[in-house]
Amino acid sequence: MNLSPVFERGRVLSTAPFLCAAVLGALLAASAHPLGFFAVFVAGTAYSVFGLMSIRSPLIFVSVLLLSFEFLPPLYLSRFGDTPIYPSFLFLPLALAVLIVRWPDIRMSMDPVARGLAAFLMGTAVSIPFAFWLSGTSIGLSSLSRWILLAHAALVFCLIRGFAHEQSSRAEQRIFVLLFGGAVLSAAYGIVDFLWPIPLAHPAADQFIWLEGAVLRRAQGSFYESSNFGNFCGTFLVAGSVAFFAHRERDLGLPRLLLVLFISILSLAVVVAFSRSIWASVVAALFASLMLSRSYRLARVMAVVCAVLIPFGLIWMFWPGLWDYVVSARLGRLFQIFDDPNYATSGRYDTWVRVLSIMREQPQYLFFGIGYKTLPVTRLFHGEIVTDNGYLSLLLETGIVGLTGFVLYSCGILKVFARLARTARGIPAFWATVLFALWCGELVLFMAADAYSYWRNMAVIAGLMALTLNLAERRGHRSAAP
Repeated sequence: MNLSPVFERGRVLSTAPFLCAAVLGALLAASAHPLGFFAVFVAGTAYSVFGLMSIRSPLIFVSVLLLSFEFLPPLYLSRFGDTPIYPSFLFLPLALAVLIVRWPDIRMSMDPVARGLAAFLMGTAVSIPFAFWLSGTSIGLSSLSRWILLAHAALVFCLIRGFAHEQSSRAEQRIFVLLFGGAVLSAAYGIVDFLWPIPLAHPAADQFIWLEGAVLRRAQGSFYESSNFGNFCGTFLVAGSVAFFAHRERDLGLPRLLLVLFISILSLAVVVAFSRSIWASVVAALFASLMLSRSYRLARVMAVVCAVLIPFGLIWMFWPGLWDYVVSARLGRLFQIFDDPNYATSGRYDTWVRVLSIMREQPQYLFFGIGYKTLPVTRLFHGEIVTDNGYLSLLLETGIVGLTGFVLYSCGILKVFARLARTARGIPAFWATVLFALWCGELVLFMAADAYSYWRNMAVIAGLMALTLNLAERRGHRSAAP
């Protein structure tokens, strides 16, 4: 494609980064501290070059953005206290530049997944003014910020789908492999940090394992939160397992034995996150994949089961104290679900009853909600509430409008990818099976966690969906059409 007209339309915008780099160079020459300005100059130049590359090839931009979701932790600067600075915000000006300069070249089709994602984001956005009204400016701004993070999923989806006509199938297939490899590295980092904590100063969620004579923080990786980390690793654990089930190792660019090793690493990362809801979601996803495609060989299914169970065997052999914790505190509590449901659900049951009571006593909040992601911080109900249930959180925070948007999004995902899994062939069929199974697992996870707020995971999944739809359309499968 000849991009000369495009760059003519965006001449000022395209040259602006170089002007910024020139200004930084002048500051460098006049500075009494040249090393600091030199670092800024180099960073500014690299940012400018990457910006031009992104405008020329949006797929490069999306690939780097998705990898940043996998690797880069939030930054905590002393001047901002405990407020995180997410590296992805640095990419937003570049995303805006790509959209403005390349707007005439975008070809976006409103398939059921795109319509569902739009309905979900609009439904949750409607609640944001109520966060300002009911909880004040500070909490309203926090709600808006959290919604912008959630909207990263739409940004990734639109850039991949909107420029699908410019990309080759081979280039997009490489992103699948890149993301899977990045997930394994991110999981390995989380495991190492759990076993031998890396001395990086940062606030982290208070998620501990209480053993006799030791207190351990659950694995959090670069997410600084264990359920988020476990959900991310579980996403690619399901992808690797389905690839092995279906004899599709080549779709991930991996030999069979290496894939088994990676499955074990991802499984260990999920285990040391110590989240029962994540374990349940992974099991549900694997079961859904088996139900969707019944052509798997039993020997391969058992091989994956063994690879997934290896981490439990290692804990049993080398860490008896931790094994006792897994059996008693993580699994043993489930057997008391009927005798003491609150204890079995780690305090969730009483919270759910409280939330339901609020909705019964104050039904005026049920239509538009009280504001996206305000329950943990608002004083509206005389105390903070951590619901640990995605459906109840959406209903009270974003009302029927937000929950309906999520239902439409989920129905679009399940409908489109179930159909593609049955009618497509090759890589589109494989990833359609993975995505259908993944979302089944997410729906299970939502019963014990507001997993839609794991915005980095949501953006990665949205990217996988967009890439799969692109490949399917190029191969003549119109199952994603409205």
